[in-house]
Amino acid sequence: MGFYLPEKEVPLLALAKKAGVPDFKAKFVGAATVREAGADELPRQMAINAAKAALRNGDIDPGEINLIIYCGAGVSDYISPPSAGSISHAIRADRAMAFDLVQGCCGMLTGMQVAKAQIALNEGCATVMLVTGDRWSQFTQHHAADSVFFGDGGGAVVLKKDHPDLQPLASEIKTKGEYHHLWGIPAGGLRHPASSDTLRQDMHLYQCIDPERAHNEFKEIYIPVMVETVRRVMKKTGITSRDVAFFSMVNANLKVQELLLEQLDIPMAQSSETYLKRFGHFGSQDIFFNLDLVVQDQKIHKGDHIVMLTTGIGFSWGSAVIKY
Repeated sequence: MGFYLPEKEVPLLALAKKAGVPDFKAKFVGAATVREAGADELPRQMAINAAKAALRNGDIDPGEINLIIYCGAGVSDYISPPSAGSISHAIRADRAMAFDLVQGCCGMLTGMQVAKAQIALNEGCATVMLVTGDRWSQFTQHHAADSVFFGDGGGAVVLKKDHPDLQPLASEIKTKGEYHHLWGIPAGGLRHPASSDTLRQDMHLYQCIDPERAHNEFKEIYIPVMVETVRRVMKKTGITSRDVAFFSMVNANLKVQELLLEQLDIPMAQSSETYLKRFGHFGSQDIFFNLDLVVQDQKIHKGDHIVMLTTGIGFSWGSAVIKY
């Protein structure tokens, strides 16, 4: 795994004030700061930086990579062409097929499931890189969309056939399309092409499009669907809450994490709480970033089970079990 975080840190409470989000909502998020990219740090470059870090950390020759999946959760450098090809060229992964996968902050976990499937086909795909880069600060109002705050950064994960460590055992991804249009960027596509009117109305910013449904109907089912998704993936692998050594969750909201883990009967001390507070949310790489940190901190051991959970606009919930 490899990650890239810009140096600049901005206080979350200050961002909340600028965005008009009440302090109590900002405190539920749990993070003290988020990162902000510099003027020259676009998503593609942050993804390349993370990819190169992953290659160094794993002592991997880029020529070994058979597939690159770009899993950026937000806006890429361009609407078209896709990002994956330019990233494969930049890191000299000249043998790799490359494509983009669009699944919001559920993207990298979905990408892991796609990578597993490609490797299982046994058609010569043995090494897959998942890579992402996001610059939320450029298309959100002060890093905020409703009461979720986003940081900038990049991440990369390499999966290898028959690798003995950190084996992905199973995934469970649930999409409820009736909530597709609650959050997003209204303009820039063919329904609302860019114009002086869309610019004047701030329609190119990521925003909560339907606050009424988001704060009522959706809020009621958000955590219950999380619980269901986690329980389903644990059932697939035959583990229980007592078997979970580390719970890595999207770093979006500490209050939600507390409520969820209480229902799952998993102690907060065995979760990514500390990393959420230190770094906040910066995209689909959150759950792998937390995993990388807990390995570095030597808080898990060989044979331990890790459960991951993330969510993404569209709207999807995704969970996976990994064995160290």
